[in-house]
Amino acid sequence: MYRSHIVACTCLITCFVLHGFSGPLSAGGTELVGSVAIEHKDGPDMAILEALAGKLKMPLTIIHAPFKRRLQLMRSGEIDLMPGLLRNAVRESFIHYLSPPYKNRSDTVFFVRKGEASRILRYEDLQSLRIGTTLGSTYFPRFDQDAQLAKEVVTGGISNFRKLLLERIDAVVYPESAGIDLIHKMGIEDRVIMAVYRFSKRKDVYLGISKRSHLMNDIATVEAIVRSMIESGEIRQIIVNYYILKNLPVPAM
Repeated sequence: MYRSHIVACTCLITCFVLHGFSGPLSAGGTELVGSVAIEHKDGPDMAILEALAGKLKMPLTIIHAPFKRRLQLMRSGEIDLMPGLLRNAVRESFIHYLSPPYKNRSDTVFFVRKGEASRILRYEDLQSLRIGTTLGSTYFPRFDQDAQLAKEVVTGGISNFRKLLLERIDAVVYPESAGIDLIHKMGIEDRVIMAVYRFSKRKDVYLGISKRSHLMNDIATVEAIVRSMIESGEIRQIIVNYYILKNLPVPAM
């Protein structure tokens, strides 16, 4: 009896995903509030949020904020949904991660001035450089824990790239996909290049819901929709199309 109820519920959720809803999720909210950094307001993460809002049949409101502030907004429940999240124990206390991850790889790269790509050939080459980082961001364990590196923290990526071009720092560490997007938006792709060295490893990237969001009332349905978008390749195609249409290199995913 119990097993038959599970099967019935699974089928019902699948039907919702395949055929759509007659209206928005009803319990506790009528809109979807998401957040991305202002410099990525028209980027692929924004396109993913728009697609998901369409599936949920909910109007989308976006709050632009730096990464650390977005995490605070997720903790308080002021935003419902956030893309581009790596999983860790601290965040799991206030964020429900939607499975599966929508990306399985997010390379960390170091942007340098044009003509200086060979300045960073291996990790050890970072030791003599001034490196721009973003407040609240983590990159990869060795880098994050290395107290010997000269790291200069700012609240947003634009400031870092401006400092790079003014030669106030030597490199900017950034996720590859977001970095490609940002230098294009800044119009500096002919002045900045990725260094040879990069940190490349499986890195699951998730959409996350605030545990204080009204979406938690219908979390099984939301998860089924997201799972369908990922397993069908829809989200991957949204990302690929974004870079192709802008004639940009498609990052590792």
